[in-house]
Amino acid sequence: MRLKLNFDLENEFLPIQYRKSVMSFIKLSLSEYNEQYYKKYYNNKDTIIKPYTFAIFLKNPKFEENKIMVDDRRMELNISIADYETSIILYNAFNHQKNKKFSLDKNSWILKTINMSLDKNIDTEEITIKFMSPLVVRSHIEKKDYYYSYDDDQFKDLLKINIKQQLKITNIPLALVDGFNIKAIKPKKVIVKFYEKKIETSTGIFRISADKQLLKYLYDAGMGSKRSSGFGMFQIL
Repeated sequence: MRLKLNFDLENEFLPIQYRKSVMSFIKLSLSEYNEQYYKKYYNNKDTIIKPYTFAIFLKNPKFEENKIMVDDRRMELNISIADYETSIILYNAFNHQKNKKFSLDKNSWILKTINMSLDKNIDTEEITIKFMSPLVVRSHIEKKDYYYSYDDDQFKDLLKINIKQQLKITNIPLALVDGFNIKAIKPKKVIVKFYEKKIETSTGIFRISADKQLLKYLYDAGMGSKRSSGFGMFQIL
């Protein structure tokens, strides 16, 4: 399921690290709606794999060093969710925030509307996609993270490892990932500042092929690493 949240902004900018602000909004929404649901998805001790991803859309944004100028003071937040229970929890949590002021980073957001779109059927084993938020491919070696973009020799193999990791909360056979393939059509490498790191990511248009069940999950939950932090969401062209 996909949700589209439309916000009015008090000021004409967002922080360049807007993902942190979106994550704060999601956490606040869950905790105010039901503390148990917050604990279901967030834990200060352990990383919890989440079945969702998000991306924002801004009209004619102007990027500066530490902020993004938004002349019309509007933001569209798109959230894609892979399971029904989480979809209902998030929808209800967000619905409780409508018309409330969410203040953070010298700005305030007001959620005005929530639109819900039904599940999209995927009936082919190859699709052409365009990323709505950048794809993160990551390896973790000796307590350090390394990031890879589409033109790296290890990109495809490491992406498969990342996908297998995200499938751990599903019943989808990990063996399906062995048949996964990705081909860059009109790619772009993007360096994204995320917390204290600058991470290498990929965006643009790609063609992916896999079992239909796997493609469907990747469409719903996002693809790659750091999906619930606003990476790896795509649309089908």
